[in-house]
Amino acid sequence: MMLDNESDWHYLPLNNSFGRNDNNVFYATFGSQKAFVKVNASPLLASISQVGLTPKIIQSRRNSNGDMLTFQSWIDGVVLDATEMGDPQVNQTLATLHHSKMLVESFIKFGNQVTRPRDWAETLYSKAHKSLIANSFLSELLDELRAATPAFDAQNAVVVHGDVNHHNWLKNDHSGKIYLVDWDTVALSDAFVDVGHLLSHYIAPTQWREWLDYSGYKIEADTFLKIKWYGTLSFLKQINENLWSDNMQAANLEILGLRHFCNIFK
Repeated sequence: MMLDNESDWHYLPLNNSFGRNDNNVFYATFGSQKAFVKVNASPLLASISQVGLTPKIIQSRRNSNGDMLTFQSWIDGVVLDATEMGDPQVNQTLATLHHSKMLVESFIKFGNQVTRPRDWAETLYSKAHKSLIANSFLSELLDELRAATPAFDAQNAVVVHGDVNHHNWLKNDHSGKIYLVDWDTVALSDAFVDVGHLLSHYIAPTQWREWLDYSGYKIEADTFLKIKWYGTLSFLKQINENLWSDNMQAANLEILGLRHFCNIFK
């Protein structure tokens, strides 16, 4: 992907959260100015930036190839460690995202449709790595997800990030503010797409009720069934991504985590 040669910005390709260089994210400099540049970012990113969930957008413009370049303020900071995902700012960020009517309206305005539980399961199945399908433990869980989806009322759909892995959280070195980044997976769906991922990977089961209550999520009859379904989905998605990236060590760690997660519900 070619960037503009007409400007004096200098670009350095960056890897994504799975260690791949997809040639669509860059660190850019222009004199003393620094920016994070995303190629063909979600059109919802501007609205998300306005809410303060992700770094401020400096400018957006098209290059000579017709690609849209979105420049965001560069944040000197560090990616959150898995042990830091219990930070109250993480709760607050997700609550702000999931309770924003403005973001729902913006998402619909761009012509996007609601993603239902069955859509998540079928999309994963259609993109499943052969090694995932060949693994009886993983393939059986995927079949279970496809066969029994949780109840979902599309009228209650909210904007979700879609991949709240700790690699997608950035803490500002100076202010301590935590941002949620990499919005390629943004969708209009059930809030438990994000909640299930976070609880299954980072929060001890004994603290789930406290976390949900603190974050403003109602605990209903099917809440823990949703955590199980969406948590399993998040593990399988992570495993699949790592398999496609040939990162067997990360895939095996996720499989181990998934086994522990499944044991919680036995």
